[in-house]
Amino acid sequence: MTEIGSQAELSPEDRKAALESILASPVFEGAGRLRDFLVYIVDEEAAGRGDAIRGKTIAQDVYGRTSEDGPDPENIVRVDARRLRQMLEHFYATDGADAPVKLHLDTGTYCPRFEALPEPAARRWSGLRTRFPAYVGLFVLGTLVGIGIKSILLPEQPVEHVANSEASLDLSTQVAADRKVAERTALMDKSPASLEAIHLAEQGRRMFFPIFDAPRQELLSLVFERVIELDPDYFGGYAGLAHALATRAILSSDVDNREALVAQATASARKAVRLAPTQAWTQSSLAWVTFAAKDYDEAMRLAELSARLDPDNGQILDILGSVALFAGNFERAVEAANGGEARVGANQRFVNRNIFSAASFHLGNYRDASEGFAAAAASGDPLSAPSLAYQAAAFAALGREQDAKRKLTELERAWPDAPLGAMLYGIHRDKADADAVLDRLRDLGWTDG
Repeated sequence: MTEIGSQAELSPEDRKAALESILASPVFEGAGRLRDFLVYIVDEEAAGRGDAIRGKTIAQDVYGRTSEDGPDPENIVRVDARRLRQMLEHFYATDGADAPVKLHLDTGTYCPRFEALPEPAARRWSGLRTRFPAYVGLFVLGTLVGIGIKSILLPEQPVEHVANSEASLDLSTQVAADRKVAERTALMDKSPASLEAIHLAEQGRRMFFPIFDAPRQELLSLVFERVIELDPDYFGGYAGLAHALATRAILSSDVDNREALVAQATASARKAVRLAPTQAWTQSSLAWVTFAAKDYDEAMRLAELSARLDPDNGQILDILGSVALFAGNFERAVEAANGGEARVGANQRFVNRNIFSAASFHLGNYRDASEGFAAAAASGDPLSAPSLAYQAAAFAALGREQDAKRKLTELERAWPDAPLGAMLYGIHRDKADADAVLDRLRDLGWTDG
């Protein structure tokens, strides 16, 4: 190996090994065209022709396209270069976190750059701080404050690596207390970093909703990358990262970006399942990724499986309810949402009442829908532009036009630029289910765009 950060003295073997580790990763599994793209630019750089790599040469040599195939044959190269950069970033955040050499594809060039890396734990977190200093700092501060308040006012929650950390234990018994101490001791014996990884993952997991908040999902991607960095053997880091990436894919209007995010999410979810196949969280995460990939029946199967693995876990049931709702299985969504009754959980913000209310709307139970959304808002449940849209639509269906217009005004004031149509069309399996809401809003004078 060579001096940290140096490229010039890296041996051809070092560079070849870096490429082979990327190609062997699940992140790049099935990414045929991007694999070809990557191999081509690395081979060209190794042959001393890196500075001569152009979009035109890639279009011709990799894709077999010329100017005769369209007005801009290089456009697909630019799109794929962006996707390749995203997949490389994901690889080095997960399977390649401990790689001794990092392959870069810098913006504005197609020539790859190799970098010898320092010890893993220091390098990527410093990079995350550089990219998102304020957001990550606020999240960590919030985490520390939350843990501090929790330790003062509430009994500590059990922390588990194999058993679910939200499992409800009777802390009034000595057996439960002894088990809690044993679990924490075992984790501390392994590594304090492992214990911190679980704390951070649980804090991040509570932030999954509202799902329509794209900046929140981007922040969560960074948070779970940090979890993976703290403990690469902890399934929760990969499950959480998969969930955040899948949600970003659902919210993306760019087809190529969506496909790249789904591929990254799938690789992360599969890693979580390999580490802990019987964990409800890993199966739930895979269900959400499968939903993002629009395989709705398989997503329902996996979501149901996760609920059987942990039938009393509100977070697991919220994902089941979400999959059922947006897949059009409204009766199952109502069941998974506990019939709209409040869930009980320390420091939790569940979305089951929102799920219940939206499903009730589609079932024609407009009064239940409007009352459910009102109860959710009053209780501080997660709130988003679609939840206000549903509430306005429910009022309109009840003939309460003034209440509907007032709710629509609230929506437009709170989220003036929310692409509401794109949100609902992008997440509902059936376009008609989205139109059931949007048509009510259109009758009130709302226009999308």
